[in-house]
Amino acid sequence: MYLTARSRLILEQLLLTKTYHDVTELAERFEVSERTIRRDLKEVTELLEQNGLTLKRDKQAISIQGSEEKIEAFKWQVLDLTYNDYTPDERQQYILKELLKATDSIKLVALANDLNVTVATVSNDLSKIENDFFLANKIIRKPGLGIYLDIDEKSKRQLLSDLFWKRISHSQFIQLYNQRNTNAFFEERLDFLFENIDIKIIERGLSYIKEVFGPGISDDAYFNLVIHLAISVERILEGNALPVPENLSDLKQLPEYQITRDLLEQTLVDVLPTIPEGEIAFLTTHIRGTKTYGVTEYYSENEHFYATTLAAQLIRLVSENVEQELYTETLLKGLTAHLRPTLRRLQDGLSINNPLLETIKEDYQDLFYVIRHIFDTHYPEMTIPDEEIGFLVLHFGAAILQNSQKASLSGLVICASGIGTSKMLVTRLKKAIPQLKYLKTISLFELERNLASHDYDVIVSTIDLGKVPYRYFLVSPILTDRELSKIEIHLQSKISTYARRTTSVVNDVTLNKHEALHFIQKQEEKLKVVHSLMKRFEVHPINSPKGTQEDVLRAMCTNLLHYERDLDIEALVASMRLREEWSGFGVTGTQIALFHARTAEVDEPVFQLFPILNGTMLIPGMDGKEIAVNTLVLLLAPEKFETEGLDILSQLSSMLIENQETIDLIESGNTEEISSFVIAKLLSFLNES
Repeated sequence: MYLTARSRLILEQLLLTKTYHDVTELAERFEVSERTIRRDLKEVTELLEQNGLTLKRDKQAISIQGSEEKIEAFKWQVLDLTYNDYTPDERQQYILKELLKATDSIKLVALANDLNVTVATVSNDLSKIENDFFLANKIIRKPGLGIYLDIDEKSKRQLLSDLFWKRISHSQFIQLYNQRNTNAFFEERLDFLFENIDIKIIERGLSYIKEVFGPGISDDAYFNLVIHLAISVERILEGNALPVPENLSDLKQLPEYQITRDLLEQTLVDVLPTIPEGEIAFLTTHIRGTKTYGVTEYYSENEHFYATTLAAQLIRLVSENVEQELYTETLLKGLTAHLRPTLRRLQDGLSINNPLLETIKEDYQDLFYVIRHIFDTHYPEMTIPDEEIGFLVLHFGAAILQNSQKASLSGLVICASGIGTSKMLVTRLKKAIPQLKYLKTISLFELERNLASHDYDVIVSTIDLGKVPYRYFLVSPILTDRELSKIEIHLQSKISTYARRTTSVVNDVTLNKHEALHFIQKQEEKLKVVHSLMKRFEVHPINSPKGTQEDVLRAMCTNLLHYERDLDIEALVASMRLREEWSGFGVTGTQIALFHARTAEVDEPVFQLFPILNGTMLIPGMDGKEIAVNTLVLLLAPEKFETEGLDILSQLSSMLIENQETIDLIESGNTEEISSFVIAKLLSFLNES
C-alpha cells in the first residue's frame, strides 16, 4: 500500500496509543493546520476501509474501530511499511545515518536518488542537519568527491544514540517492549540502524542488565543502556572499535568496569572471543552515568558525600533565592540520587538529552534562571549544561509546589524518567486537584502488580502504554491545561465516592504481620545506628593545628582509641587518602572540612567535630580550590553497613550545611550548642518512618 508520510505518521499515532486524539492535537504534533489534518484523514479513512476498519470521529475525538485481530494485523502492516514518501525529518535522519555508517565519501546525487528528491533538497537537508545536531564545519563537502563526516568514533556513537531516539520516542520503545514485540520491533522496524545485530544478542543484554540492576534502575536509564549496548555491538561488528583511553587504569579500579566486562562478554559470547578494552571503558562511563534509586552500597572517590553536600548546598541557595524553606529529607535524597550520575557524566564528559528542556525553560523561567545563576556564580568550575539544569529544576519545582491540601481520591502515576519528573507531576496533580490525596508513583515494571492489588480512581502516565484494557491519561511531566482538564472531567464522577475512597486509602496503609515485622526490623536497625553514633559523638576543640594535614587527621583518629583499643591508626588515615592525594574535603561556601571514609578499620559509625579555637587551616575544597576552615568533621562508616545506616550518615553530612543558621552554629565552635543540636538531630531520625 502507498501512504503519504504524514498520513502514515497519523496512523502510527492512532494505532500505538489508547489515549483520545483530536484534530487540534494532531495538528500541533505535526506542526500543520487543522485543515491539513482533515485532508490527511480522508486518505487514512479510505485505507482503513480497504482493510475492514473504520475511523470514528466523536466530538473531535478520533479513534480506529474494528476487531482487535484486524487492528493488530493492520498495525504491523503499517509499521513494516517500506517508506515511499519521507517527511523532511525522516529524510534528514536517513542522510545522517548514511554519513555515520559510511567508510568513504558519499555522492549527493546518490542520496538524492535514494530519497527521490533533488540534489538541492539534499543540500538544504545537510544544512538543517548541521544546525540540529551541532555539526557546523563537521560535514565536509569535497567537489567531485562527495561528503563525509569529520568526527571521532565516540562522537559518532553519541549521534547514533541521538538519532535513534529521534527515530522513535521512548514511549513507543517502551510500549512495544512491554507488549513483548521486541523481536519484531528490532528485526523489522529498527534495522534502520542495527543491521548486523542478531536479536538474541540484545535479549542477552536485556537479561543481564535486569539481573545486575534489578528494580534499582529507572526505566529511561534501562532502555538507554540497552541502546548504548546495541550501538557498541553494531560498531564493533562493523570494525569500528574504540581505542584504549588514557585513564584505563583508573577505570579498571571501578566496580562498574567489571560489571561492563561481564555484560559485554555474556552478550557477545557467540560473536567475539575477546572484547576490546576500549569498548569496556566506553560502556563503563555510561553505566557510571546510569540513574539508580536508593542509597549507594559503596562510597567511591568522595562521590556520595560530594553529591550529598552539593545537594544540601543547592537546597540552601535555592531556598534563599526563592525565599522559601525547601529543605526536606525527601528532596535531599532525590537530589543526591540525581546528582551522583550527573557528576559522573560531567567528569566523564558525557552529554545527556533532556526532551523537556524547552518546555521547562518556558514554564519555569524564573526557577531555571535561579539554578543556572547559582552554578555560574557559586560553582564556576563546573561546566554544567542546560539539559542538566533542567532536570534539577524539576526536583526543586516539585518541592516548591508541595502543599498540604486534603483530598479523597486515589491515583497511580507511571513515569519512566526517574525521580524528579515524577515528583513534579505528582505535585502538579495534587495542587490542581485537591481531592487527589493518595498518589502512588511507579515504574513500568511495577504496573501489573499494582493494578492487580489496588483499585485506582485515575491512572496517569508519561509513557505511552499502547492498547491496554483500562483507561489511562497520557501526559507530559509538565501537565498541560488540556491534559489536566481531561483528568478533572474524568474525576468529577468519582467525587461522590468520598467515604469509600477514604476507607480504601486507610486500609492500604494498614500493615500485615510480615510488613509490621519488616517495619520493626528497620526501626531496630535505625535505633542501633543512632545509639552507636550517640555513644561515640564528641565535640573536641583543638588549638591552631600544626604540622601537615595528615598529622592533624592522625591526631583526630587517635582519639578513637578510647573506643577501639586495637584500632590501626595508620590504616585508617590511609583509607581516607584519595589515590595518595588529599582532595575534596573542604565544603565549598563554608569553613567546614568533612573527613570521611568507609573502612574496615572501624566496627561502628563515628561522627565527631573538632572546632579550631585559634585561626584556621587550609584544606583543598570539594571543588578543587583551597579554602580556610575552622571546623573539622570526622565521619566514618564500617565497610559492611546496612542501608539504614548509610541513609543516616548521608543525612548527618548534609545536616552540616542545610541552612545558613546551621552553618553558623557549626562554625561558631560553641561546644554545648553544637552538642545539643547534633543530639536533637540524631533523636529526630528515630521519629521518621
